[in-house]
Amino acid sequence: MANRKQRRKLNQAKDEEYIQSTKSILITLGIVLVVFLLFYFLTVAINNKNRKLNTKEKEKEETQIQYYEILGDNVFTESPKEYYVLLYDFEDPEAVYLDYLFNLYAGYEGQYIYKVNLGNKMNEKFVTSDKSNSKASKASELKVKGTTLIKIKNGKNVEYTEGNAQVIANKLAGK
Repeated sequence: MANRKQRRKLNQAKDEEYIQSTKSILITLGIVLVVFLLFYFLTVAINNKNRKLNTKEKEKEETQIQYYEILGDNVFTESPKEYYVLLYDFEDPEAVYLDYLFNLYAGYEGQYIYKVNLGNKMNEKFVTSDKSNSKASKASELKVKGTTLIKIKNGKNVEYTEGNAQVIANKLAGK
């Protein structure tokens, strides 16, 4: 009997040891799984935030072609037969006022006006610090000091106005 009791106690001890080790393994696996999932979700959240990987789709912008801004090389070659060309630096402090004048004049029926950005690298050859050429008859002869309004008729320079935005405004208003 004593032998049987000892075997029973030994089996119970083995069973308890087995249950205890199984619990330890399951707890360890659970902790590892929780840590792994936490690490995974934090990584995904941080990467999406840094990369701006939102699920929003970018809005498609409709491409618009503008016909009013030209290069200095085209000052004498535009259509129709009579039009104005406003040459100025788009980054100039007066640029906002000049844009307003441009849009105001372009809004009238039958009035044609183009603009040239003197700040553009392709138009730098037309800017001079010396003397401007008010008698230019082709693009290669064109030299301006700053804001300039030129009236072109049949491909020829018929009127040349240089000055600030107020002078240009007066000329466009017909004063």
